[in-house]
Amino acid sequence: MADDWTTTINSGVPNPARIYDYFLGGKDNFPADREVADQVVAIAPVARDIVEDNRAFLRRAVRLLAGECGVRQFIDLGSGLPTQGNVHEIAQATAPDARVVYVDNDAMVVTHSRALLAGDNTVAIEADLRDPDSVMQHPEVRELIDFDQPIALLLLAILHFFPDDQDP
Repeated sequence: MADDWTTTINSGVPNPARIYDYFLGGKDNFPADREVADQVVAIAPVARDIVEDNRAFLRRAVRLLAGECGVRQFIDLGSGLPTQGNVHEIAQATAPDARVVYVDNDAMVVTHSRALLAGDNTVAIEADLRDPDSVMQHPEVRELIDFDQPIALLLLAILHFFPDDQDP
């Protein structure tokens, strides 16, 4: 089965999305992820604080957008794993009818995300944020998102994934 993340994830190879999950106190990580995360903290003790601050910002922004601003559609580009108070949890706690699309270019992240997402109005797709048409024309996005209505486009903690010689 293509979406069975237990057969497609190599738990022995660290993954940035699972390392991020570990920093947030999540459960969707493996010893290899935790080992690398601990090495990062040994070099940069503020790493966990930065990740937690970033997630706190995401939560505040989504809560404001879904609440005061009335936004009901969210596209999270470079989303990583939907874990530990992510967009769908925050938006749908404020507005149960909120629709969320998670977009990542890592097939493992998308497969794992689909396994984690059991609720309505939320999908995870594999696409590259540098190719907006691949996101906007994706069948699952077209089915869930109404492009005639307001959409919150989220791009958080992604620039460090671009090489210095590449224009994001």
